[in-house]
Amino acid sequence: MNGNKLLLDTNAVLYLLGGDETLATFLNGKDLYLSIISELELLSYKKISLREQKIITSF
Repeated sequence: MNGNKLLLDTNAVLYLLGGDETLATFLNGKDLYLSIISELELLSYKKISLREQKIITSF
């Protein structure tokens, strides 16, 4: 195993979408995966806007 495949949790995705450049640099060039549970958590926020839904979906 070479460490190039990573399963991201919900918080990591939120940090990335929030602009965390340190995390983005670390993850650059790696194969990133997201569980269906994390996807559901991200999209189930009660006050999520259509714009936010599109951003999460494209991620």
